Amino acid sequence: MGTTLDSVRMEARLPGDKLHNARLMLASWSSKRSCRLHDLQSLIGTLHIACRVISPGRPFMQRIINLTRGVRNLGHFISLNQEFRKDILMWQLFLDHWNGVSLFLPPFTEPSPQIHLFTDAFTGAFGYGGFFNNLWFQGRWPPSHQLNPATGISIQWQELYPIYLACMLWAPLWANRRICFHCDNQATVAILSAKSSKIPRIMNLVRLITLHTLKFNFTFSAKHVPGLDNGIADSLSRFQMARFHLLAPDASPVPCQIPHFLTKV
Repeated sequence: MGTTLDSVRMEARLPGDKLHNARLMLASWSSKRSCRLHDLQSLIGTLHIACRVISPGRPFMQRIINLTRGVRNLGHFISLNQEFRKDILMWQLFLDHWNGVSLFLPPFTEPSPQIHLFTDAFTGAFGYGGFFNNLWFQGRWPPSHQLNPATGISIQWQELYPIYLACMLWAPLWANRRICFHCDNQATVAILSAKSSKIPRIMNLVRLITLHTLKFNFTFSAKHVPGLDNGIADSLSRFQMARFHLLAPDASPVPCQIPHFLTKV
């Protein structure tokens, strides 16, 4: 099958020669602005093989595959956009850091999600919040994150943003675990489940979340929760602190601080 299965280390990985060739290929693609159809098909074939051992890479093939749609002449030139180059960068990171990382969580990990993250985003003058195991954070929307179709800030982006922050803050606590993300926006749940979106700015967050799942070896599922059942996160996003402490009496007395650099997305 072109992959190495290691029953001692419980790993699946690309053999050394295939890994070397894939790295060389991706390096050559990172600065290209156009290519012929048959060359792009060759790249897709290489990444398809790599997906056997790097399963999170599959969503980052879809935009590359989409560039070939409707093109029949193998010699036809195809323009490569910025999103293509971002996905190539993701694949370079996958091969440099995660080829051979175990595809399995530890054998004694619970079979179903036992830890849960609740987040919420509230538009307008309010902000966002996240709650996990009595830890919490909240923040107000800066002007750059206000709803604006011209900049790619949508309701779905705002709902995904506190999930991204939670991953940046708490991923070390989720290492080798399964976690369920609870969100009251169904479109955002669909994006998380697919790990893909057609909107570039949303994909920026999806890429960062995916990298953290690999870095800390955790898996997640996304579940829609009705707004009425998301009271703790909802109270944080609305800065209703009395309501929050009533709903979560054991919560930490102080919020987790959000480093300024995490807001630059």
